[in-house]
Amino acid sequence: ASYPLPDPCADPRSPRPPSTLSTLFERSCTALSTMPGLKVTAMEREEARVAAIRKRMAERAARNQNPRMRVIGVDVAGLDAQIAEKKAMHNDNKEDEKLQVQREQFINMMIEQREQEELETRRKEAAALKETWSEQLAVPKNQVAKMADPVKPEDCGLSALQRFNGEDRSKFSRQRLQKEQVKSWTKQQMAERQAKATDEVEEMKRYAQYLVMIGDRRAQLEAEEGGDVKKRAMVLKEQNLVLADEVAALKAAETEAEKTARDAEIEFSLNDPFLCEDTSVALAADGRIRRDHFKGFSKDQTMRFYQENEQMIAAKVGAGSQEDLEWSAHQQHVRNILDVEDAQLKAQARDTNLAHRQMIEEQMAVERIRKAQTREERFGKLEDSFYESFGCSHR
Repeated sequence: ASYPLPDPCADPRSPRPPSTLSTLFERSCTALSTMPGLKVTAMEREEARVAAIRKRMAERAARNQNPRMRVIGVDVAGLDAQIAEKKAMHNDNKEDEKLQVQREQFINMMIEQREQEELETRRKEAAALKETWSEQLAVPKNQVAKMADPVKPEDCGLSALQRFNGEDRSKFSRQRLQKEQVKSWTKQQMAERQAKATDEVEEMKRYAQYLVMIGDRRAQLEAEEGGDVKKRAMVLKEQNLVLADEVAALKAAETEAEKTARDAEIEFSLNDPFLCEDTSVALAADGRIRRDHFKGFSKDQTMRFYQENEQMIAAKVGAGSQEDLEWSAHQQHVRNILDVEDAQLKAQARDTNLAHRQMIEEQMAVERIRKAQTREERFGKLEDSFYESFGCSHR
């Protein structure tokens, strides 16, 4: 990037290059936008000033790009524009200073007014105190009242030690209101319960009257119907008996028919040549069975098979009972062996514990003897052998 050369004939108070001034203008605009106390008119003036500076910078950059115009001499129009801009900025600053002065004057006036109010309050308090003193001085000596007026804590200050910050001054009134409220709630609940009980009693009475009315109406209807009811009941009973007999006869007929049909089917199955084929055709002349003519076993053979099966089942049952007895005897023998082994192990463990206990008791006895000897020797007892060794040393 190429930058324009500076004008040697230009005013040294001319603005800086566009890059630096643009950065400064952007920062100033950002700072102005973040100032909460700046008015709208001041913001508009500042934006107009920034726009004028940018326009002047663009014109200057256009002039500097032309070498002929850059070396002509002093830019009178540009200098006049700068002077006018500075005058306008000075006027704007004067307006801002005037507004600041007015604001400070208003603040000072408010402070003075507050001070005057405080002074007036103190003056009134001092006048009240003087009046109290004057009243006390007007009373003759030793003629003061025997009983002073009761102390009102709400009229006393903190120095009177009658009330303190943080204490609950509305305690008694609040408790009284709470008691009255609880009393009101209790009365209301009692009234509601009484009303509910009364409603229940009335409801029970109405229900009892309804039952009485229903009973009377039923008795009236029964009296009106009279013997017709019994007659209809007897007729209905006879009809029911007839229907029961018919149903029983129908069921008996159906049962008989079903039995007859079953017997006929069995008889047909036994006598049907297709179902009951002749099994003797399978026997050859030599008594052997021909496979191509085998029609099944005969009834005698089938019955013999059934008998053999029953005999086999009975034999298995007898063998199973014998095996169960043998298995029970074996289990009992094993349990006896385990009981003997368990008793031996318990006896061995008991002997081991007894020996271990005796060994521990012996060790405890040895330890007691050692401690007793230690207690006797710690006092430095000197025996006769200690003195006998005197004078026996030699070198």
